[in-house]
Order: sequence, then structure tokens, then C-alpha cells
Amino acid sequence: MKEKTGIGESIGRLIKDPSSLLLVLISFALLCLFVIYPLIFVVFIPNGDNWITFFSKGRYGTALLNTIVSSSLSALTATVFGFIYAYAINYSSIAGKKFFRFIAFLPLLAPSVMSGLAFLLLFGRGGMVSQWLKAWFNVELDLYGLPGLWIVQTISYFPLAYMTITGVLRSISPNLEIAAQNLGARGFYLFRTITLKLALPGVVNAFLLVAINCFADFGNPKLIGGNYSLLAVEIYGEILNNEPGLASVMGIILVIPALIVFWVQNKLLSKGSYSTITGKPVSGLNRMTTSRKTDVLLFLFNSLMSVFIIAMFAITILFAFTKNFGRDNTFTMDHIMKVVFNPSSPAVMNSLVLSLISSLLAVAFALVLAYIIVRKPFPGKRLLDFTAVLPIALPGTFVGLALIVAFSSGPIMLQGSAILIIVAMLLKQMPVGYRGLTASFKQVDKSIEEAATNLGADSRRTLTTIVFPMLQKTVVANFVYAFMKNMNTLSTIVFLITPKWVVAAVSIFNYAETGTYYWAAAVAVGLMAATLGTLGIMKLIFRSKVKIFDF
Repeated sequence: MKEKTGIGESIGRLIKDPSSLLLVLISFALLCLFVIYPLIFVVFIPNGDNWITFFSKGRYGTALLNTIVSSSLSALTATVFGFIYAYAINYSSIAGKKFFRFIAFLPLLAPSVMSGLAFLLLFGRGGMVSQWLKAWFNVELDLYGLPGLWIVQTISYFPLAYMTITGVLRSISPNLEIAAQNLGARGFYLFRTITLKLALPGVVNAFLLVAINCFADFGNPKLIGGNYSLLAVEIYGEILNNEPGLASVMGIILVIPALIVFWVQNKLLSKGSYSTITGKPVSGLNRMTTSRKTDVLLFLFNSLMSVFIIAMFAITILFAFTKNFGRDNTFTMDHIMKVVFNPSSPAVMNSLVLSLISSLLAVAFALVLAYIIVRKPFPGKRLLDFTAVLPIALPGTFVGLALIVAFSSGPIMLQGSAILIIVAMLLKQMPVGYRGLTASFKQVDKSIEEAATNLGADSRRTLTTIVFPMLQKTVVANFVYAFMKNMNTLSTIVFLITPKWVVAAVSIFNYAETGTYYWAAAVAVGLMAATLGTLGIMKLIFRSKVKIFDF
């Protein structure tokens, strides 16, 4: 018998299943309130004078150009470095692969602003390397502005590019490469025509992710940008000056490059097929690795990247546990006690609590959304799906701006509350979990859920007793990802924090900006310790379902 379809039939099925109807209505309500409403508010709050001011003042145009240039350069180099790093681990015979994987993981524990802090401690005007160069070679090192920002953003976001690309490289079947070698392809020609083309989706996605993060980056440009102004910094200044209309104009302008990046990605990836899973047997085939000369070069490159990352962490730890490293190297716990364990400085604890709450809610909401989108027919499904993934295309700075201007006045006042910070964190991390869970749902035969429904289980019971246990591993992985990102976020919530609800990443930025580097370093160490400790506890609870420490 042919199954009936149509809007009327879909609505009828929803009405007969109150649990599903409630989930759909709640999902629409929450996304309309916290995604659609703030976006509409931001678009319509600026008046004509605000637009005229933006286009008539040269400094705003310069900030936009600087944002595009610096973000493009940083995304390009971070993607290239991430690809080389991943290629060395997956295609070479170099020693120390576990060590290099561990090093690439380390920056994920730290907020991106810590890279800016470490850069100041090493290469700033009073930094260790700067002082050494001046004392021994009489060289004045001045990397503030674009050079410093380019270096810092490349180091900060290269691990993100590496993780994205390495997943694609691992999934490439060796059969095509071996077939090409049998036909005479060798060396760079083989790499260019086979490996690189098959890895293109990962490379483009890596560039996309890094570019979006660079567009939204606020802490690093503010700390080391000097007179090289960027749009995110200008938005922050206008919010402080109580100019929400002008800030909204710049926020809208900031979104345009991000949307262009997504458009370019879709165009590039729609031109060809990159599938390597063809159903043909490939067992027993081993990928041909690089030559010994290439291995040496790849090992040196990975070692150099590792040195930069280790130096970043080492200098931060040294400043956190000495009175004033470089001037007074006496070991002390005073800084840690002052800014981490002092009840009057709850930044690390606030980050931990808010991140745990927002991550739990993000994963729960993603699970519900994926379930109703994949399993339940209802009108407006495409609109709900689009709205759910929209925040991932928006720079974090714009998301925070939209929330603060929308909920600082009007019928719903949330300014200054922890709720708004939790919502901001949730919106940026929920789409990642939603995409992953949607893919997982499509791989699970729905007949299992239909059997539970036939036995009398409603959608709520099916979701909690059937669906969640089957997808537990994916849920835990997405929670871990969301938690780590939320612990380290700055640009998304920098407009939303208050003295009561200041978080660790903002404290690091504030202390670094005022020159109290030892306190900034202490907060950074406390934040990383809290993140690592929480992940360790999760590893003990979920064991094999958490892969964080498996290198």
C-alpha cells in the first residue's frame, strides 16, 4: 500500500504524536527567538546615518580591508601548514608520529588569545627573544601589526586545519595512488594529480574553518595588532561607545566575507567527484610512503612547528609559576592562588560551569533537531534545518553582537545574565553536533524506532531509550568538542560578559592588555588544567567512547 504524503498528512501524523509535535514547536520557537530574531534586529537597527558614517570614514574601510587581507593570509598559511603536517603523519615514515599528534592536540586546550599572550612574552618589545636579539645582535624586533598577527593566527589555527585535513587523508583509499604508480606516476606528479585532488574537500573545509575563525578573532588583533585595525576590534570599540547601530553595520559587513567563503567552497566542491570508496576490494594494499629525502624535510617541518607550540606553552607556564619571569625567576604559587583559586576571581570556575551547561544543552538540542529532521515529516523542515546550521556560517563576533543588541532592550531583557552567555556558546557549537548526529541518524535503520513505536513507545521514550543509546558515542564526541571550544571562546562572548560573569578567556585578554602578564599566564594555566581535568574525568567515565587522549 502506497504511503500517503502531503502537508495535511504530515500535520495529521504530528497531531497524533504529541511528543513529536512538542519537540518540533520547541525547536522552532528556540531558533526563531535566538537566531532569526537577533539577525533581524541587527539588520534593521542601523539607520541611514550609521551606513553613511561607515562608508564616509576611511578608518572603517581600512579595517575591512585589513580584516580580509590578514584573515586570508592567515587562513592560507594555516591550511598549508596543516596540510604539510598531516601529510607528514599520514604519508611518510618519519619518527615520532605520536609525539607530533600530541603536539597538534595541545593548542586545542588553550584559548586562541593565549597565542597572542605567548607572542608578547616571546617577541613583544620586552619579550625574551626580543631582548636576546637586542643584547647579542643589537636588533630591534618589531612584529606588531600585520606580521605578528599573521604569525599568531597561523600558529593558533593550524591545528584546526590539521585535524580537518588529516581525517580526509586517512580516508583516502590507497588503490588509486598505487594504480597511478603502476602507470608510471611518481613523486610530485602523483601527489598533485591524485593525492591533492582527493584531499581537496578537506583542504577547502580547513581553509573555510580557519578563515571564519580569523574573521571573528578579536583577542589576538587587539593585543598585537597595534595600529593595524580590524573590523572585530572596531565593533568592540563601538559597543563600548554605546553605538549599537554603527556596530551592527560593521557586523553585517563582517558577515559578507564569511558568506563568500562558503559560496566559493560550494562551487569548488560541486565541480567534481572525490569519492574513493567504490566497493572494490582494497585489502592488503599498503600506501606508498614518501622518499627518504622528503621524510627528512617533513620531519624538520613538523619539528619546527612543534618547537613554536612548545615554546608558546612553556613561556606561559614559566610566567605563571615565577614571580616575574626574566626579572625574578623565583618559583611561586601566588599568581595561581590569586586569579584561579581566589573566590573574588571566579573566571576559571565561571568558564567551567557555563561551558558544561552550554555543551550539555547544545548536544541535547542537536540530538532533538537531528531526530525530528531525519525521522519526522512536517511542514517547514527545510527552514528549520537551514536555521539550525546558520550560526556555523556566521563569525562568532557577529553572533555575540546580534545577541547583545537584540536582548539589551525590547520585550526580552537578558543583558548581563549568564543565560545570554550560555545561548551564545550553544549557538556556535550546536550546528557541529547537529551535522554529525544527522549523518549518524541516516546510517541507522529507522525500522528499530518503528518497532518501538508499534509497541506503544512515544517519541520521547523512543528518543531516550532507543535512539540515544545507539548514538551515545557520537553524542559524547560532540559534547567533548563543544566543551573544549566553549572553554576557550572569546570573540563570541566578549560583548556579553559582566563583572559577575567574567570568563577565563576574557580575563587572560584583560590582564594581558594591562601588562600583568603573570596573572594572564596563571589564568591560562588554570583554564587548561580545568579543561584537561574535566576531559580526564570524562575519559574515566566513558572510556573508549572518548578518544581525546588516544594519539
